[in-house]
Amino acid sequence: MDVDPLADSAPPRYAIESDEEDEYNPLQKLSPKTSSPLEMKVVGDLSSNRPLIVVSGNAGQYWAKGSSLGEQTGAVYVNDTQVGLVFTPSRSKSTIIVSETFARLPVVNMHSYAEKLVEHLKPSSIVLLDIYPTPIYVTSQPIALQDAPIRYLSTHQVDHTISSLAERFSPPNFVHSTTSAALMSYVASTPQTTSRPDFKATLLLLPFPRIPTPAPKILGRSDFSHLTEVEYQWSEVMMNIIQKLLFVAVGEKPDAWHTPLNSSSSKSSVNVFVKAQVPIDDGMYI
Repeated sequence: MDVDPLADSAPPRYAIESDEEDEYNPLQKLSPKTSSPLEMKVVGDLSSNRPLIVVSGNAGQYWAKGSSLGEQTGAVYVNDTQVGLVFTPSRSKSTIIVSETFARLPVVNMHSYAEKLVEHLKPSSIVLLDIYPTPIYVTSQPIALQDAPIRYLSTHQVDHTISSLAERFSPPNFVHSTTSAALMSYVASTPQTTSRPDFKATLLLLPFPRIPTPAPKILGRSDFSHLTEVEYQWSEVMMNIIQKLLFVAVGEKPDAWHTPLNSSSSKSSVNVFVKAQVPIDDGMYI
């Protein structure tokens, strides 16, 4: 049976009845699947009321490789799956969480994850690092990948250093990284932001050359096999800027960020991306 995807309503029943059980049936309703409850625990002797730096996904993994974080001091577990690594470097007064680098959370668990993380650590301020996909970012004028800036969102008036080195993440765009979106939405809606006017939350976004893969439907096991791989490399200049902005956001002075030893410092972000492209076959076949 041919189905018109642009039809305003479902076809009459006689048009869809069939002996074939696997045939498309627009009248069939899918039963909603109930998500399993999220059991989260933060392991480690961690102090509360400290600034919290959360770096996620591709941006977090690459940033952590070039930062001097010291030894791991804790971990974040969700349903017995390790989702985050916790660091408390001696040079900083902040708690640093490298989140979702080897286990991604389903979308349905994002808000609970953000809620429990903030409630457990009770941070004095939060700064997040993630990515935004440049191919679908809407601007008045097209921007080439090599010219795409760092962007930011915040719950307050940011420091001049941030506003001078990054551009505001503006509508009609929205944050595709679900962890960052959940954390920002929870922080913005929590009562402590109104009772504590000094509480600040900032989101910093690195440009990414493609749309990330969707979050999984269920939480899987931690996969450490790809930790040595780097899916995308930003330039050392841009990473030092993001390093500066991260620590300025929590009122600290940063040290230098260095390109990881297993990465090629001679390759620009554009060159790495082009090399990773899969050649397109424009040929026709029958």
